Amino acid sequence: MTLATTAEEAFARYEAAFNEDRLIQDNWHEERDGRNLACALGVLGEEVDGPAACPADVMPRWLAKMVPWFFDRMEFDDARQWGLEFYAELKRLGGKVPFDVIYRWHADHVTTLAIEVSEERKRDPEPHRKLQSLHRRALAGDRAPVEEWRAILRDAGADAYADADADATRRARMTRLARGMVECLKAVLVLDAG
Repeated sequence: MTLATTAEEAFARYEAAFNEDRLIQDNWHEERDGRNLACALGVLGEEVDGPAACPADVMPRWLAKMVPWFFDRMEFDDARQWGLEFYAELKRLGGKVPFDVIYRWHADHVTTLAIEVSEERKRDPEPHRKLQSLHRRALAGDRAPVEEWRAILRDAGADAYADADADATRRARMTRLARGMVECLKAVLVLDAG
């Protein structure tokens, strides 16, 4: 199978793998019962063995890096459905995803979850609120200096929302974050060139 080169083709391949029950988690490609199985990125072509092999016309590299992280950490049925919605949005956008999507995702979903988890655990949510504010500023076009980003990111910590939780809770949170990414993609307006 040759490499998909457009977001429309990527959607068609994912949809076919979805309908033919050829999707797998935790492996790029696998042959089972005479069927070629692939993960959410692997459906793009046999040579796809990581985000770096994802064609830029399908999705930007920063987004391709997130796909296995989402897909492999959700319950399988949730992951399959998420992939269908994700690729449908890429098709709608023609693979052109503005970087502002990442700011929106962090502001509206990642930091929101981190704040909730901090509060549940009786920890100070303020570092996550500051990070949320920084992402909202960036989304509004006000890019803070690197030093400010580093200080706030250091205080907020990495993966603060996921540590020491049961597997089902982690998977549910990952599903929430993955669906949040799809919501952010849906928020991108496509201007009609005609």
